[in-house]
Amino acid sequence: MRRTAAPLLLAASLLAAAGAAAHAAEKRAAPASPTGLARFTNHSRMVSAKISPKGTYLAAVTMQGGRPALLFVNLATRALVSTFNPSGATTVGRFYWIIDERVIIELVDLDGTLAGPVTRGELLAVNARDGGQRFLFGYRTGGGRGSRTRGAEPEAAWGRVVDTLRHDDRYVLIASRSMQEAGDRQVRLWRLDTVTGAREQVAISPIPEASFFTDEEGELRLAAGWDTEFNPRYFLREGKLDWRELTQLKGFSKASDPVAYIAKDQAIEVVEPLGTGFGLFSVSVETGERKLLARTEVAPPGCYDRDKDTLRTVALESAPDLPVYDILDAQHPIARLVDGLLAAYPGQHVRILGRTEDDRLAVAHVYGDRNPGEFLLVDVARHSAEPLGSTRPWIAPEEMAEMEAFHIAASDGLRIHGYLTLPRGLAAGAKPPLVVLPHGGPHGVRDHWGFDWEVQLLASRGFAVLQVNYRGSGGYGDAYEEAGYRRWGDRVVQDVVDATRWAIRKGKVDGARVCAVGASFGAYAAMQASILAPDLFRCAAGIAGIYDLTTMGSEGDISWSGIGRGYVKKAVGDDEAKLRAASPVYNAAKLGVPVFLAHGGRDDRTPIEHAEKLKEALTALGRPPGWLVERTEGHGFFDEAARLRLYTRLVDFLEAHTGPTAGAMPAPGAATPALKP
Repeated sequence: MRRTAAPLLLAASLLAAAGAAAHAAEKRAAPASPTGLARFTNHSRMVSAKISPKGTYLAAVTMQGGRPALLFVNLATRALVSTFNPSGATTVGRFYWIIDERVIIELVDLDGTLAGPVTRGELLAVNARDGGQRFLFGYRTGGGRGSRTRGAEPEAAWGRVVDTLRHDDRYVLIASRSMQEAGDRQVRLWRLDTVTGAREQVAISPIPEASFFTDEEGELRLAAGWDTEFNPRYFLREGKLDWRELTQLKGFSKASDPVAYIAKDQAIEVVEPLGTGFGLFSVSVETGERKLLARTEVAPPGCYDRDKDTLRTVALESAPDLPVYDILDAQHPIARLVDGLLAAYPGQHVRILGRTEDDRLAVAHVYGDRNPGEFLLVDVARHSAEPLGSTRPWIAPEEMAEMEAFHIAASDGLRIHGYLTLPRGLAAGAKPPLVVLPHGGPHGVRDHWGFDWEVQLLASRGFAVLQVNYRGSGGYGDAYEEAGYRRWGDRVVQDVVDATRWAIRKGKVDGARVCAVGASFGAYAAMQASILAPDLFRCAAGIAGIYDLTTMGSEGDISWSGIGRGYVKKAVGDDEAKLRAASPVYNAAKLGVPVFLAHGGRDDRTPIEHAEKLKEALTALGRPPGWLVERTEGHGFFDEAARLRLYTRLVDFLEAHTGPTAGAMPAPGAATPALKP
């Protein structure tokens, strides 16, 4: 892969044109670059990009004034032709090309309860050439009624795109969940007319809250979901009405995780654990015959590049630590594209975000641990690429810190994973203070190698950063994830403690200046680690944290459905005595380090009562925590101004308690100073 000698500055054109609406006098100027901590806390400028089926247009999501906008560029003229940037709370979410001049957008609401935009369930068609719009699904849709075939009409339901039907220029498949049903909702699949909004019901899911799989021809084949005991269930569609559980077929077991249905082969691609590592298999639906397609070590495949005509996998990605590709079909143009990009950008990783229907052009994202990422328009046949834009153009990769992967044995022998990032420019023998940064979740979530703005923010202020993919994390297979079930307060957090002690023994960080910081479950882990290892940490900070495990099955949005309550019972447990013993709220006397708590007032995932109860418990002990509440934020801080206020306070807190003038480690239970509110 070679880069063009004179790359087109499409990113500058896009951003300048978008900025013109707000800065008419500076039509050629890009938005001002942020400085200080805002370099990290501000949203990425360019978020995503996709090319139209025939390669006429490029659609790109960019952040304008802290909110996403969708820009359409004519690739022949390099001119901005239209912009979708509505006023108010509604804005662009995920989008999909339907035909060469029209996209369908899943609208989202910025005024939500999570750490980012929340879906409104509405689907909107937008024309690239002139920006013309039509509501296709949702409560603002208008039209007539029918029986099975329905015109565009208001619908109190959440809609999402399932398949854009590559061989059909007019229809797409969408799934919907009714807002009028409580708890676990059945999912309906519709064939939606993207011109009129009329729709015809295709199927009803065999299990509530299911997702659907289609084959290369757009035919519905599989459904996946969880039962109320939080067991995964997979179903094969037989005929127009019947569903059959996959485990009833030869060649499939409870360990079979389907990832694709290949109609031409009458086979399902599944991922399963092997003695060591994982295998991608093709399993015949009729005979159960199995063929091993690929084998990965440590981590199962996470992303797939597929042939458009057959859906067969040509390349796959896994992430044992640094992401790696396995090429299954070396002669396929997309596999050659991946190989070429990796060769052209050594030390980086690539993702193919979209291709034209003839695979002539593609959009790729190139990124690394120090490079926030750049988008490329690739001519697949010519093996040439030109830049489209940068994720964070104000970041200089050479000024960022390197992320080092590790695999170590925990204190009980289980192999755990993570990353250590050291700040740049350390003097010989210097040992920086350490921030331990456990991720949220905890299940189904993990830290990845790549640019992490929070890690780089802390490293820029002189902190080393430790990220631990403790047992229970996603991305390493079911056994690794289930090893953390009902072990939140002890074994999971002990992995964080074990990794911290390993980092100190490694001799590159100052073991006397360690603080724990996290969000959601990560906030819980930060507090609980400080309780389990009071000799190890100088301070602890929690953002949108869980601090009372006894309420998880009855409070917050996870408890609103039977599947959610089943998850809590299976993953967290229901023994109240054990949950109290593992909850920081009831063990505040053992939390002897300075604490800083931040929370959003509109958080439905972990209601603010979690933070308020921990604050009250610590205050009653004479150790009031540092305190920050953003009343309009949800589960995490999305607004740029609110996020900057949070991290300004957080850095001040960390520097106050890890700096060279900070006091000695407090004894457990002793009164400690806290950051002023």
